[in-house]
Amino acid sequence: MQLIKLTEEQLKNICSGINLQRAENYVGKFHNCSVDGSVIKGTIKGNHGDYEVTLDVGSDPIGYSCSCENSKELFCKHAAALGLTYIYTPWVFASKTKLDRKKLQSTNEIQFFVKTTPLKELLDELKKANVGLSTLSELTGISMHQISVMVKEDTTGKHHALTDPLKMSCMFLLEKYA
Repeated sequence: MQLIKLTEEQLKNICSGINLQRAENYVGKFHNCSVDGSVIKGTIKGNHGDYEVTLDVGSDPIGYSCSCENSKELFCKHAAALGLTYIYTPWVFASKTKLDRKKLQSTNEIQFFVKTTPLKELLDELKKANVGLSTLSELTGISMHQISVMVKEDTTGKHHALTDPLKMSCMFLLEKYA
């Protein structure tokens, strides 16, 4: 899977400046986010209930739908906010396919992979490559106990400040030893 390409410039071409500015208040506030092919979906709580928002990035211009009243006339702030949320935090969008670590090509893809891959999964791969937890601990300066706590927190959705750098260390070691 490759990440869908979407830029602020594309949104500026279809959205009014005022709606794009208003959209910033909604960035990151979506739930039930998903990506299916070139279609991005999410739900956001609005002034009159939940709005279902969809963007089809594969069409030119970008196709959109939103259950708010304004979307019938123009590219609404909710549609713009969904696009901005995808640009800034694509990992919040559940995807049916995962990125292949060996085929990552951009920093955005690396960031997406790190945010969506469980730490335990990377540690299991390292174990198969005969790189143990004690070696990882020694190389990173993070105690084995702290790594264990981070694995547990990662599985429950909590995020430790060192989790992403530890995942990057695991990826580096997998490139060297796998």
